[in-house]
Amino acid sequence: MTVIPPSPLRASSHTAIEPLSKDYRANKLFRHMSRDEVDALSPAIEHLRFGKGEMILQRHDQDGGVYLLLDGALLANQYAKSGREVGYRRIVAGGYFGEISAIDGLPRSVNVIAMEDARIARLPQALVRRLFHESTGFMRALLEDMASLTRSLTDRLFELTAISVACRVDIELLRMAAATGGDGQTAVIRPCPTHAELAALLGSQREPVTRELNRLASLDIVRQNGRTLHVLNVPALAAEVERIGGEV
Repeated sequence: MTVIPPSPLRASSHTAIEPLSKDYRANKLFRHMSRDEVDALSPAIEHLRFGKGEMILQRHDQDGGVYLLLDGALLANQYAKSGREVGYRRIVAGGYFGEISAIDGLPRSVNVIAMEDARIARLPQALVRRLFHESTGFMRALLEDMASLTRSLTDRLFELTAISVACRVDIELLRMAAATGGDGQTAVIRPCPTHAELAALLGSQREPVTRELNRLASLDIVRQNGRTLHVLNVPALAAEVERIGGEV
């Protein structure tokens, strides 16, 4: 693992693509805006494509736009000088990122890397600033999501300091299972993060993550096929969290 290269290398790697009809409108950032308001944004939105492993944003970048993830999965992280990766959150299709710098005007606080091929719609900083002033629906969604993110990061901080790695793995799988919108009994997580990516998210090493996933597989709670993880029994996974010391 190496320290991420400087911004100019990342900035030249993305590919601009033709806008895909109305894809951006489904993003949760626009949930309190009218259809006409959202449609009117189309001429100002830039559409981009990134390949797996490419960097979309780098910590300390000055760009102030907001990015909407149309397809793919991303990881927000940082690298220590030693090369150790620290993951903050996984971003899936329908999510967005970049809003913190858009609000305070300061450089980016984390890297954002494509975990798989990704399509992204970018709202330029000037457009975001205009929406701050003109759209109460945009601001309402942004404030709700920032409150939710604060709660989520608070939970993760507690887990890092008070809960075992095995339990943190189980909790993260429950979160990902819930995000699939399944029936609450089973779930299909696709693509599932690699064991190394999970370890980065959980503040751990790959080996204990692998051990816990193997243990869950031996209990017929999960089954992994390549980059697809089947949660065969969501209630049993929740029971494991309770049993080994976490909170559901």
